[in-house]
Amino acid sequence: MTNVPIPTARIVDIDGRDPERTPMQWDASLNAGFTTGDPWLPLAADHAKRNVAAQRDDPASLFSLYRRLNWLRKSSPALRRGSYRTISAPAGVFAFAREAYGERALVALNFTKSPQLVALGSGAAKVALSTDHTREGEPLALASVELRPDEGIVVAPASR
Repeated sequence: MTNVPIPTARIVDIDGRDPERTPMQWDASLNAGFTTGDPWLPLAADHAKRNVAAQRDDPASLFSLYRRLNWLRKSSPALRRGSYRTISAPAGVFAFAREAYGERALVALNFTKSPQLVALGSGAAKVALSTDHTREGEPLALASVELRPDEGIVVAPASR
């Protein structure tokens, strides 16, 4: 959801947070499924396309990414409560490792508009999660991974 322009007559919060507080867009129905009445603030013009129902089954949606991130975190002791160690990475890339109970996960986030190479260490690994869902499960037999522009990944041992 994007911020919504609020007409002066409909401003509720004098501190200016109204554009971020518009009704949740659940589906494409009247008032985006938020209410059967009149919502206190206007809905985004694209609410029929940008809503929970439209994104629920789209593997490329932000909603689906959040669901996959939550599932992965719940299933990974390393991501939930593991030790933290920063990994050396190129400028514009933030990378770290988490370890717990013999499990290791590497997280790498590319904040640049160009591909970046990040060293993984040794051993077979796979892309457990990526902001580009088509990479998930991709085997990484080499000691490094190429991150796509603006990509974030979680790398886990190949056996996971």
